[in-house]
Amino acid sequence: MTLRDMKVGQRAKILKILRGSSAERRLFEIGIIPGAEVKLISRHPFQGPLVFQIGNAKIAVGRGVAGSVEIKIKD
Repeated sequence: MTLRDMKVGQRAKILKILRGSSAERRLFEIGIIPGAEVKLISRHPFQGPLVFQIGNAKIAVGRGVAGSVEIKIKD
């Protein structure tokens, strides 16, 4: 399962990033790292970005990038 598969309000733990090193470095800079917990705040329409909360920060991630971040949904 990836970030792209989440439903609004769900929480998940990031397991790994399935992208090249430059994309992985950029995701690390914004807090998307293995072990981090994220919550999906909103899904913009028309294939727009997904907005996540990580800690106290809110970040927008494109759907292509979100599809490359493997997660586990938290109960």
